[in-house]
Amino acid sequence: MKAITLVALVGLAALAAGYVVVPEDKITYADKDFLVKQKQLLEVFQHVHQHEVHTELWEVSKEYKIEEHYDYYTNVEAVKEFVEFYKHGMLPFDEIFSVFHETHREQAIALFHVFYYAKDWETFYKSIVWARFHMNEGMFVYAVTVAMLHRKDMAGLELPAPYEIYPYYFFNTEVIQKAAQYKMQGFYGMKKIDDVYTAIIPTNYTGWYVHTNEDQKVSYFTEDIGLNTYYYYFHADYPFWMGGKEFGLYKDRRGEMYLYKHQQLLARYYLERLSNDLGVIPEFSWYKPIKTGYYPNMHYYNGVSFPSRDNLFNVYTPENYFEIDELVDYEHRIREVIDQGYIVLPDGSHIDLTKPESIEYLGNLIQENPDSVNTRYYKYVGEIARVLLGASVEHFDDHKVIPGALEHFETSMRDPMFYQLYKRITHWYWEFKDHLPHYTYDEINFPGLKIESAEVDKLVTYFDRYDADITNAVDVEVFDEASMKSASTIKKFGKIAHYQGEDFVIKARQWRLNHMPFTVKLNVMSEKATKGIVRMYLGPKYDAYGHVYGVNENRENFVLLDVFPYEFVVGKNTIVRDSTKFPLYVQDRTSYFELYKWVMDAYNGVKKFPLDMTEAHCGFPSRLMLPKGKKGGMPFQLYFIVSPYHAPSTPQYEGYDYTLNCGVGSGARYVDSLPFGYPFDRPIDEKIWFTPNMYYYDTLIFNKNEKEINAVH
Repeated sequence: MKAITLVALVGLAALAAGYVVVPEDKITYADKDFLVKQKQLLEVFQHVHQHEVHTELWEVSKEYKIEEHYDYYTNVEAVKEFVEFYKHGMLPFDEIFSVFHETHREQAIALFHVFYYAKDWETFYKSIVWARFHMNEGMFVYAVTVAMLHRKDMAGLELPAPYEIYPYYFFNTEVIQKAAQYKMQGFYGMKKIDDVYTAIIPTNYTGWYVHTNEDQKVSYFTEDIGLNTYYYYFHADYPFWMGGKEFGLYKDRRGEMYLYKHQQLLARYYLERLSNDLGVIPEFSWYKPIKTGYYPNMHYYNGVSFPSRDNLFNVYTPENYFEIDELVDYEHRIREVIDQGYIVLPDGSHIDLTKPESIEYLGNLIQENPDSVNTRYYKYVGEIARVLLGASVEHFDDHKVIPGALEHFETSMRDPMFYQLYKRITHWYWEFKDHLPHYTYDEINFPGLKIESAEVDKLVTYFDRYDADITNAVDVEVFDEASMKSASTIKKFGKIAHYQGEDFVIKARQWRLNHMPFTVKLNVMSEKATKGIVRMYLGPKYDAYGHVYGVNENRENFVLLDVFPYEFVVGKNTIVRDSTKFPLYVQDRTSYFELYKWVMDAYNGVKKFPLDMTEAHCGFPSRLMLPKGKKGGMPFQLYFIVSPYHAPSTPQYEGYDYTLNCGVGSGARYVDSLPFGYPFDRPIDEKIWFTPNMYYYDTLIFNKNEKEINAVH
């Protein structure tokens, strides 16, 4: 991404819930020790399927033995358990890893413990290098990623983007094949760009290659590498297998967030469907053929293709009868507990499920995470459903599985069935909310405050080109350090990508949805000096048939764009918000090559590397903030509400370590304590809904082509 330079210049620290400005005179720059760590970390993720690429790493790996260093870990028993796993035999090299496979997950958690419980950087680094050359590649990448996101001492260190570590999960087969051909043919015709030999491969989405159903009209959205990275990191921050006091994820309202996050993804997807005349997200039955097929057009590193699902796929077959009956039973249990208004615990006691805050219990129960109060009776419906709907081939060996797109967090949002499945699950969220009373006038009003007007720039979307570094998609020749130092340039070339910040880069160029920056101005009158929270949502104006949406039926379709605190003064307050500063959204990640080059320049004393530039991994892609709209303009509406400030239980942005790590497990993620989605989270009584502190603004979203954009700007 280009924004990394901007971040360094203005000193912004990217956070889970926003950007905090760091004064220039207080920017902290990386020292040599930090740069060594960052360099080592980046190099570990080069060509993860090759086991003798970095001689230095290989030597460290050969010398280290985990069982001889138990004292270097804070939880010796957990590390010993991993060693027993390893001795027994774990998922081999080049086999396909899926966290939804019970055996794979059990092994991955054991490996995660080795990384998580390492006492210091040296132990952590030696552990990951050892695992890099001894463990299954997919399991290794997964365990390192989760461990780094949950270790406070790793704050500030950057991981390469998932689509650059493992391009196979983000780009079509023909792109990966073309990259391999470049390497096999000696990079014939490769040219220097910015003094680096670069190959650029045009790439598209599956909707351009084959036409299986109408849902592929929005493949540019569902297969967007930024969107799928966002969902992958959402899981890595809150794995369904992780919980308890040790990790503290319950402090983040994880159960409520699990349900709300999926509701927001569905709402955003629906806006994109409307922009392409697709209408509501379809529903499905376990007992009838699934109408929506999916052809992933991807393959794993070992050459096996991702399973595809034909249109009218029949999931209710004899080999699935038991699993589906079991799944339907789990669904019934969840609906019953919502309607009954209480959860029965294993000891027979009850937990009240009629209070608004009980959504936390429901979310944990539906996800069946360790913070659930009864994992014995309420199971993870999504796990079983993903396997059944993904059309993966039934395996006979735990080490020989072929997961479908739904069985990876990196790829599941590519499949249209993801949205149909989570629409089904999110129904329970709305059922719970529908049992709650609607907000009273006093609960949504802000006495003495009135939004008088709003002004919004013209909203324009377009498609622009983006280059992702997919060099890891090709294998390179093995070398040793001694011969490399004495070799000629031509012999070095192609041996290893990014060697000391040089050599070749292969990029995939893709057209992606984007939008022009826009400004929002809100004019608010206040009778007193007070603190409030401003929320801005985007929602549809009309349904798929051109009918104006009613206020209550439309509440499920609004996407949160902006939320921030504001100190109001007596009289007129003019609030100006820049779309590039909306705190829930982040820019594209820095490419591997750019990041590695920057680290090497700082390492060699050419430039400084600011620690405060760390990029948030958990924000929604800013490019996808707005739905595509239409060429002549498509009606939408913005909704604004200012609410009295309700302090969260943990102050926001508490602790430097947590801010750089998106506040995971800190309870410091949220600007206030109101329910997620407020005030759309409950049924709406239109008789008392329209209070002075809220405002609806009709707008149009225009989709322009590149030529039209350049003509104006």
